[in-house]
Amino acid sequence: MLQALAGVAFLTGVAGAVVLGPDSRFVTGPHAIDTDVSAVVTQPGVLTWENLQVEVLAEVPANKPVFVGLGNSVDVMSYLDSTRRLEVTGFRTPWSPQMELIDGNPAAPAAPTALDWWLDGQGGLGGAAIDTRLPDETVSVAIVAVGEANLRGLEVSVAYGLHGGFARSLGLIAAGAAIVALVQLLLVRSEDEEDVVEDVVYVVVDEDGTEREISADELDELGSYEVVEETVVEDTPVEQEPPR
Repeated sequence: MLQALAGVAFLTGVAGAVVLGPDSRFVTGPHAIDTDVSAVVTQPGVLTWENLQVEVLAEVPANKPVFVGLGNSVDVMSYLDSTRRLEVTGFRTPWSPQMELIDGNPAAPAAPTALDWWLDGQGGLGGAAIDTRLPDETVSVAIVAVGEANLRGLEVSVAYGLHGGFARSLGLIAAGAAIVALVQLLLVRSEDEEDVVEDVVYVVVDEDGTEREISADELDELGSYEVVEETVVEDTPVEQEPPR
């Protein structure tokens, strides 16, 4: 059982090291989102990975203006409440979103760059990105077209960062390998102990007063003797050398 758990730890460490890499970061994308809406936003409760470092990159063609922001879900959902949008209702890493189209006005009510409640946000022509750590509060990510533009041709890339993830993976590899080696050593020792044969040797006194050593079988055959000492002798078989 211990060896199996060590194997799981070792393989988990290897997988983590391969996926995260030395920078402890995993990137997926770009992923095309076929839509002509003005905003894509995650519903409250979709982003539940507290303290996870997340980078979101949104790219649109023809140098259209676009904004990516992270904010408290109350503020974000209130801002886009009347806007035609895609709401991400569920999400599984690395990239498996479930989306719902919500009808509304063709454009956001105000330029996202003019709002001061974003926890992190950036706008740009043809693309924009945020690189932030998810806080201990309910937040939403929004990708918003600026002005009269829409998000047709949108591609999204996401990067996940786990602080110290690569080092932790190496630690799992080392721990798993050490436990496997320890179990193997204990098994070898156990086999060696099973190979040890214990013989009982008795020291008896003959009729003429002479002491001599005899085995338990000899004691039974020879009858009554005065036993003056009993010794346990470990007899470890010597491995035979192969013929030359």
